[in-house]
Formats: sequence, structure tokens, C-alpha cells
Amino acid sequence: MMGRALPEAAVDPLLRQRIDALASTFSSIDEAESAALTSDIVAPLKQDQRWVQFCGAVASSVRDRGYIVLRGLAADEGKSLLIVSRALANTFGTYGAGRIVKRFRMSPWAGGLSHTLKAGDFHTDGNVSREPPAGTAIQCEIEDPGAPEYAEQRVAYLPDILERLASGSSDDTAALDLLTKEEACLASETSHGVWRGRLVRDGVIRYHPESLRLAAKRLSQETPQLESAIAAIHRASMDVSVPFHTSPGDTVLVSNRFALHYRGECSVRFTKFPTEFEARSILVLHMKDQSAA
Repeated sequence: MMGRALPEAAVDPLLRQRIDALASTFSSIDEAESAALTSDIVAPLKQDQRWVQFCGAVASSVRDRGYIVLRGLAADEGKSLLIVSRALANTFGTYGAGRIVKRFRMSPWAGGLSHTLKAGDFHTDGNVSREPPAGTAIQCEIEDPGAPEYAEQRVAYLPDILERLASGSSDDTAALDLLTKEEACLASETSHGVWRGRLVRDGVIRYHPESLRLAAKRLSQETPQLESAIAAIHRASMDVSVPFHTSPGDTVLVSNRFALHYRGECSVRFTKFPTEFEARSILVLHMKDQSAA
């Protein structure tokens, strides 16, 4: 497990040209999203052998490592993000009125998990949903002004996490039991219900420390053992993952079923305190399935 190479790939320059040309046919991200929901957005690429090979490489990496980091794409409001995500998925998750791509800009004044400068937790997305997304795609739009010292990213593959916990201390064993044997509870700030079940079932994980903490609070449960298990899972995930950073256009495709993803502390550079500042911005979409295009 230790010393594994980062699963990354530079997009073939000729394929990059084809992707850019396809993206340019859409006047806006709204138009691209509409096409992605009503038609096969990558149909013009399907006869290109480079695209076929690209899809195979993406699927193989996500199957064997839980994710892939793609270098060399354009930061184009998410149009290239929509296109390359089809290498892994056939359908997208939506929000609002048929929107697919979300933009998250970090802020020193935000407390929300998606915008805060504070380091996050290893987690899956949509973990209290009846059917969480199969995958998450994250594209760097604006690099963190403090990179590479800030905005470190990591992805931990579930089989590696479980193997690491199985070979560790009594705290690790308790964390492994929380994931694989005990009934756990998850809650979301956007709904009043509580999800109950095993966090890992049939090799698929749903997990977020904040969701576990919120559920414990709603149910008036004591949390010392929970916090110990969360800490052990974090240590194990750090041990089995590789740190990386992304530049504008770089895209991470990650399984939301077989891996946990993480983002470290971010920074800002003020140009006019307190209202104007430079900060990291990312584009995110969710994939409903995980089938090659």
C-alpha cells in the first residue's frame, strides 16, 4: 500500500483538441448541460480511437485505484468537465432546474463545508441520500493562491483503508467495526431524517464525519468512541493515499462508492480587505452511474 504512484494521466494532445472543439460548439455551460441531459454529448468522439482508449484508461484506474487525475484540460466553465466525465458515466445528477455543474469558491468568511478554508474530512458525497452518486468529478477552475502549500487533495481507496485498519491497533479495529459491522446513523443539515445502516455494505461505502456527528447530536448519543473511530479512519486514509494538487483544467474523477476524497486547508490573497480576494474555485458534478461511455 505504501509508496503507490499517483494515478494520473495527461490527456493526449490530439484528443484534447477534439474535446476543445466539441466544447466550443456550446455557447455556454447552460447549453452544454442541456445537451448532456437530452442527448449523447460525446457522440462525435465515439469513433475516435483515442477517445475509446481514454475511456478504457479512466475506467481501469477508477476500478483499480478508486480515481484518476487528468491533466491538461481547459478550464472552460465546466464544458470539458461534462465531456470527460462521460468516460466514466452515462447519466448525471442534477440540482435546481436541470443544472449539473456546481461552482464552489473558497471564502475566509464562509462556514459551509464546500466553501470554508478549513481542511475537510475524508468522505463520500450525498451520503444520506437513498441512492448516493456513483461518482464525483472535480475540476480546478482557479488554483489556490497559496499552492502547493495549500489545497492538498487526496483520495483513499476503500479496500486499502479496510486493509490498513485490519492490521492496526485496537482503535483501528473499533473503526473497522464501525464501518463494516455496526449500524451507524447519518444525518444532513438539509433534512430532518436520519439514515441508518452499515457504512460499508457489499463493498460500497457511504461516509462523512460531519453526518455521523450530526446524527449523534440529534439522537442525543455520546460521541467519544465515535470521535476515536473517525480519527482512526482519517489516519488510515492518510496512510494509504497520495497527496496531489491540481492546476486550472485538471480534473479528478473519483468513485463515490469505493473511495473517500479529501481536501486540505485552503488560503486566500486579499486584494482589498475584506471584500475582494483571490481564492480557489472548483467545478463539481455528480454521476448517477459508473458505466463507460
